[in-house]
Amino acid sequence: MASHQATPAVLGIARSVLRSCVQRFPVDPAIVLEYQFGRDAAVSRGNVRDELSEREREILFRVVECYLESGEPVASAQVASRSTTGLSPATIRHVMAELERKGLLHQPHTSAGREPSDEGIRRYVASVAGGAVLSPAERRRLRALLVPAGSLGEALGRASKVLAEVTVEVGMALASSPRRAALRSIHFVNVAPRRVLAVVITQGGVVDSRLLVAEREYDNEELERISNYCTRNFSGATLEETRERLLALMAQDRARADALLAGVIELGRRVVDSEAASAGEVYLEGTERLVEKVLPSQLEALRRLFAAFSEKATLVGLLNRYLSQRGPRAVIGSDLDLGGEDLGLIVTSFNVRSGESGVVGVIGLKRMDYCRIMPVVDFVGQYLEAFGERVGSVR
Repeated sequence: MASHQATPAVLGIARSVLRSCVQRFPVDPAIVLEYQFGRDAAVSRGNVRDELSEREREILFRVVECYLESGEPVASAQVASRSTTGLSPATIRHVMAELERKGLLHQPHTSAGREPSDEGIRRYVASVAGGAVLSPAERRRLRALLVPAGSLGEALGRASKVLAEVTVEVGMALASSPRRAALRSIHFVNVAPRRVLAVVITQGGVVDSRLLVAEREYDNEELERISNYCTRNFSGATLEETRERLLALMAQDRARADALLAGVIELGRRVVDSEAASAGEVYLEGTERLVEKVLPSQLEALRRLFAAFSEKATLVGLLNRYLSQRGPRAVIGSDLDLGGEDLGLIVTSFNVRSGESGVVGVIGLKRMDYCRIMPVVDFVGQYLEAFGERVGSVR
C-alpha cells in the first residue's frame, strides 16, 4: 500500500479541525494530551483518562489561572471569587482536596492554598489553551512585526525578537544542522597561520561559520580560488552530496598533482565533516525578562536555565528533540529536562523546501499565559514555513 506524507497545508487544516472539536464537543483528554504533548504524555500518565466532573474541571481551571497569574498557592476564596459555579469556599476546598487526591493539585504547606501540579497545568493547556486562536487584529499585528527578511537566517532572528516582544517571555528560534539543506555557497577566509574560517550559506539563507585547522598554510588568493570552485561545483547540493563529490574527486589522479583540487578536497572535507556534526544555530531574545518575574523560590531554576543559555550545546540538544513536533507543543515542568520543575517551553517546528528545518517558540517559567502564547507561537511557525517556501523555491 502506498504511503502519503501530509503537506504543511493539510496539517494546518487538521490542527484547526481538532481545535474546533475541542471547543465544541467532548473529547477524550488522552487524545488532546497526545496532540499537545506527544504520545508519551498520553500513554505514561495513568490518571489521564480519569474523568473529571464539570465542577472539578471548573475548579481546576480556575486554580490554574490564579496560579499562572501570581505564582503563589491559591486559596478557595480566590477560586470562589472568579468561579461560575456559585459554590461556597468550603465546598470548593472539598473539591480541591479531591483534585489533590487525583494528582492535579498539591499543597506546598499545610497552612497554604494549593498549586496545580504539572499534570494539572497540562490538563488546562489541553482543554483550554489548545483551542485558543488569534483575533484578526492580533494576526495583523504579527504580520506587521514580522517584516519581510532577506534570508531565512534573518527571519529567524526577527522571529525570536517578535516572540520576546509579544509574549514577554524569552523568544527563541533554532536553525538545525544544515546537513539536509541545499548549499548556496562556501567561502574560506584566512584568519591565522593554518587557521581558516569557513562560511557556509544555504539556499534558504541560513549562515553558519566554522574555524578549521588546515594541514598547511593557504594564502588569500588560494582560498578565493578554492571558495569559487566549491561554490560553482557544490551549489544546490546537500552536505551528503557534497561529501560524495569530494570522494569522487579524490579518486581522480589529477587531484594529486593539482594544488587547487588538493585544497578543495582538504578544506571541503573538513567543512563538510564539521557542518555534519553541528547541532544548529540558536537565536535568543529577551532573557532579561525572566529576572523581572522570578520568585525567590525559583532562583535555582532560573540559574539552570541561564546556564543552558550560556552552553549552546545544551539548549540546542533540548530543542532538537522537537524538530518533528507539528505544534504548538507545551513542555511543562518535569517534562523539560533542565533539572528544574519551575520551567516551561512552548515550541513548534518548521520545514522548508530547500531542506532547512528548525523550531521556534518561547521558554521561561512554567506560569506562562498559555492561552495567549500558544497561538502566537503557532502563527510564527507557520510564517517561517511559508517564508522558507518562498526562499527555497529560488534556486
